[in-house]
Amino acid sequence: MRILTILSASAAGALLLSGPSYATVFPYTPSVTGAIEVQTNTLAANHLSSVQITGIYKNDGSLDLSDLSSATNIITGSPLDSTGALGFVTSPDNDWGKTPSPNIGELYDGLLNGEVGGPGQGDYYVDPSYFLTNQNDSWVDENTPGWISLATSDYEGENAGEWFSADALATEDENGDPIDPISSYGSVNGYDLSQVLDISFTSEGTWSLLVDPSAIQAATIELGRPTIFDHLAFVLKGSNNADASWAIFDFNFWDLIDKGLDISLGDTVYYFTGRWDTGVINNQDLSHVTIWAHDPPAGSTSVPAPTPLALLGVGLLAMGFSGRRGKRR
Repeated sequence: MRILTILSASAAGALLLSGPSYATVFPYTPSVTGAIEVQTNTLAANHLSSVQITGIYKNDGSLDLSDLSSATNIITGSPLDSTGALGFVTSPDNDWGKTPSPNIGELYDGLLNGEVGGPGQGDYYVDPSYFLTNQNDSWVDENTPGWISLATSDYEGENAGEWFSADALATEDENGDPIDPISSYGSVNGYDLSQVLDISFTSEGTWSLLVDPSAIQAATIELGRPTIFDHLAFVLKGSNNADASWAIFDFNFWDLIDKGLDISLGDTVYYFTGRWDTGVINNQDLSHVTIWAHDPPAGSTSVPAPTPLALLGVGLLAMGFSGRRGKRR
């Protein structure tokens, strides 16, 4: 099994929320007149189980990943399906805005913050509020939807169609010549998210995310605001010549809490395990994957008792990937 790992990474954290609810989702206006909203279809809604969370374990720094038998999985029933999806997208045939900068959730900075793009297909956009459908969802303010790019994995080597595990983050080959790394973590205001995350994404259909206990403080400092990650989204890109080229699968933790998930991410970080359907993008290999988290304003919402306020400290994904890949743009 080949596994590419984008070692540790992400500034993510969470605070317990209290007080009155004043969640606000602002109207979005594209930065380019005449830009076209990316369209979804009924197929995506029928594939929410294509990306799942199978385990959530508290991590105080002593969690033994090699033996979870004595650890408590707070998912007591079936795996958690993604709560929303956009796709399958064929026009445009590629996503964009994978490496926003400064990557603090500002409007028009990155795909999920409403950046207009669409390689070779004109001007398209994804509404930043597309997945913000829970009453507790909120932008940070009218200029900050709050989506943070955590990590991306992309093929840049010579053996077309292959993911590989070795030297995923290398910047030079065995001869000392410069090369582009296959995978990279995001950075927030220049802070390398690989300092606080460790994630893998394998060709066998599994993924995992380990958040370091220091992530909460690091994220709060670098974002300049108390950090409350409440969404985790996966952008999966297949071959450009396929009928279904790419899709986004989102986990809205507010929705999951409403359905009974007993998670409290305020001052707690977790180890997440999951799986994904390797044939979800029209039964083809993937070209690349990008992981995002959403950071609303602290204190913007409240959760009725007895449900604990869950803020996803998923300063997420130093991600890993392996397996065969399809032709990409």
